[in-house]
Amino acid sequence: MFRELLSALLLLAVCVVIHSGGLVLLLRYIDTHPIPKRARLWHLATIIIRIAWWLTLLHLFQIVLWAFFYWAKECLPDWDTSLYFSGVSYSTLGYGDVVLPTGWRMLGPAEGLTGILMCGLSTGFFFAILHRLMEKRPRKGEA
Repeated sequence: MFRELLSALLLLAVCVVIHSGGLVLLLRYIDTHPIPKRARLWHLATIIIRIAWWLTLLHLFQIVLWAFFYWAKECLPDWDTSLYFSGVSYSTLGYGDVVLPTGWRMLGPAEGLTGILMCGLSTGFFFAILHRLMEKRPRKGEA
């Protein structure tokens, strides 16, 4: 039980570092590429799409990290199953068609909690960026 808890906490910490590092890089990119005040809707949409892609890549990278752990500890029979289980757990779908061995079962819920936290962080970040974009747009009647 202690081994599971320690592993989950370490994986969570690595996910937080990956995610926050990725958000910092994205924020730096956004800060160094200012959006014109009169940006067209299409331009704003492409910015939002690129942000969504970046956030999705961050989440996929973390799913691969958990999958690598399952594969390295031989918790699951092969890489494909490890990646599948990790994606289902991180996204909190939890199909239940693949389960971890008894000694590692609590990692599934721990990965789900990690996914919830990281998705919440992404959602908050996305909202903040959209708010920032909307503040820069001129309001009706403004020159």
